Amino acid sequence: MLVETLGRTPDGQCTAPTLVSDGTKVKDWARLLRVRRELHAAAPQRIIEVVQCCVETAESVTHCETGLVVHGVPIRCAFDEVHGVQVWAGTDDQPPPPRLRVAAWDWVADTELAHHGPGLEELVFARAPEDVRVIRTPPEAFGRMVRFEGRIDYFEMVGTLDGRHQSEVDMLGDDGVVRSFQMVTRADPVARRIRAVMHEFADGAPAQPDVDMTMLRAVSQRADDGVGFVGLSSCLIYEWTRTPAPPLDRWAVERPTVHPDDLAGFRAACAELAAEPAGTDARHLRLRVRFTDTEWIPVRAELSPVLPAASGHGLIKVWPE
Repeated sequence: MLVETLGRTPDGQCTAPTLVSDGTKVKDWARLLRVRRELHAAAPQRIIEVVQCCVETAESVTHCETGLVVHGVPIRCAFDEVHGVQVWAGTDDQPPPPRLRVAAWDWVADTELAHHGPGLEELVFARAPEDVRVIRTPPEAFGRMVRFEGRIDYFEMVGTLDGRHQSEVDMLGDDGVVRSFQMVTRADPVARRIRAVMHEFADGAPAQPDVDMTMLRAVSQRADDGVGFVGLSSCLIYEWTRTPAPPLDRWAVERPTVHPDDLAGFRAACAELAAEPAGTDARHLRLRVRFTDTEWIPVRAELSPVLPAASGHGLIKVWPE
């Protein structure tokens, strides 16, 4: 079983954990009060206790009593919090089955950077140990998504920094293999973070690409300018389908600072397109961006909505001025 512990109260305490996967079956934020009751009358309470102990200690925990064994393994994030617990409950003469792989990540709204927990990049991207990094920009992750069923709902959560979301995603690894995952996320408006766990689907159906997004990516590859996708509610450039020309090429793997005077105009343009996308003309912008060791770089940008109107996404083209 996979139990998520992503929720936080305003004072930072964990909210009630929920069951999001039982073996290969996805669960819809199920409460733990009745889980495995058919195995043992005390099983639900012992599972809750093991999960709580894993969260508090960040260590594996085993509880044994007559006729019942409960084993919990915490899923730690890059900030050394516990984002979930893998739980097995059975009789004392049952060997636990092999565990499906799980890893955690966080996205920090104020920096717009993702922080990958232990084993995340090896699991999701089949990445060699020497290429693993903890901190990544959104385009480095979303550029590997072959399919994302809940894209609209997810970015709505990101834009409001409130709520929860889970859906299936297909990711392209460094080895060229597409793998399917259950992505479970919760927003924390106080810490201004998205917390998440990625759970592998061992017996998932063959990956089916998102046709609309695949076509958009293919068309943008033929453009001369840098082309990316923007979540209009969050103003987040989450994927570059064509890397911008130098000196803006670093934008594909770094998050530059946008001049405060220009950032307000960019956010206003995103809000306008989000409010009335249908039949809306593209917005033409002038921006100044700066990377860690550069001066301000003048940039021309064109922002347009991605149809259908309900998608909540925009397409941005950028080129050096």
